[in-house]
Amino acid sequence: MIVSFELITWCLVAGAAYLLIIDLLWYKLENIIPMFGGFPDHLLESRGVGWFVSTYVIEFVFFVMLPSVIYGWFYTVIPFYGIRGGVAAALFVYILGMIPVGMLSLFRIKLPVMYILYLMFGLLIKFTGIMIIISYLYTL
Repeated sequence: MIVSFELITWCLVAGAAYLLIIDLLWYKLENIIPMFGGFPDHLLESRGVGWFVSTYVIEFVFFVMLPSVIYGWFYTVIPFYGIRGGVAAALFVYILGMIPVGMLSLFRIKLPVMYILYLMFGLLIKFTGIMIIISYLYTL
């Protein structure tokens, strides 16, 4: 198996740009929609540049860097490719990884349902878009 570091770099750059755009839009949307109305004030972190950068770095590592490297290692044996393959892979990871955590959190901790739905929808948009970008770049 030969890994193309140039292709992985392009995936990292394109995925980082997409994630930055979506994160900025999501941050602005959180300012408009009162998603944190059901939370006590002492439980909420103050949102600022440091908060945004730290969440962006964490999302970059788990949503862009790991999928790019893993897809780079295994794209020759993956039976699907292209945009449809990216959507399929994203939905597979979302259904098996993110939904159970969201549902268990909802039942174990008294969190507002609207916040969980908002969070899960944001994760779906971010991860699906990034997987589409990665799988599309590997078809070029």
